[in-house]
Amino acid sequence: MNTITDPSLAMDERSWWDHWNRSHRSKDNNDSVSSELFERAASLVNEMTQTAGGRVLEVACGAGGLSRMLTYSTYCGLDLSPAAVELARERANDLRQLRGASRPCYEAADFHVWPLQPEAFDVVVCLDAIVCFRDQRLVMRKMAQSLRPEGHLLLTAVNPFVYNRIRRTSATRLLNGPVSHWLSCRELHEVVRSAGFTIQRSWTIMPRGECGILRVINSHKLNYAFGPRCAAALQRFKERAGLGQYRVVVARKDAAV
Repeated sequence: MNTITDPSLAMDERSWWDHWNRSHRSKDNNDSVSSELFERAASLVNEMTQTAGGRVLEVACGAGGLSRMLTYSTYCGLDLSPAAVELARERANDLRQLRGASRPCYEAADFHVWPLQPEAFDVVVCLDAIVCFRDQRLVMRKMAQSLRPEGHLLLTAVNPFVYNRIRRTSATRLLNGPVSHWLSCRELHEVVRSAGFTIQRSWTIMPRGECGILRVINSHKLNYAFGPRCAAALQRFKERAGLGQYRVVVARKDAAV
């Protein structure tokens, strides 16, 4: 595996995310991986807002790519990076306002110290960011506190087993950013439950990886040996087997919390 120097080693946390968003989130659909992640997450969130209420809080919203795919009555997006929030606000000006929805609100803030809002949210979303928080348990408790009783959480986290087996090249850098602690599936579930959530569903999406055993499992020749339908079935099997790049957790806040 080629070793790529991570510039986060020479940057403070906020500066790294400013750099990341200016470099990689200056436009929507910047890469196929994040586009698929946003599309699949948006589908899940929109199902929730149709049945559970439309007040949405997104923690670590970045440049707002997901928010522009959501249906909601109220949306609040938070991110540590002022550059990301600036990009999100600029693009919000081009959005067609949804009937019954307020304009999306974006705020540059450290969620560790962000004050809880007087009105609870129906859905909290956090994509691909939990590993970067300094105090993951505190952040998870605040997500729970931000939700109404029986409100819903959608969380995605990088699957280290797969992520560490994706070949790094000059075209596929996959920089880590300021990671606090990589979470195994067991650790992620424990952190979610400790905050007062009941996990309703947990699975992986988007199988990838070209190193080690994944070089065989994800072989294009092997996967398509019996045609596209068989390949699609294998894709679903690998997701259920935990071989996707991202783990997705859907949870409900316990009524007593």
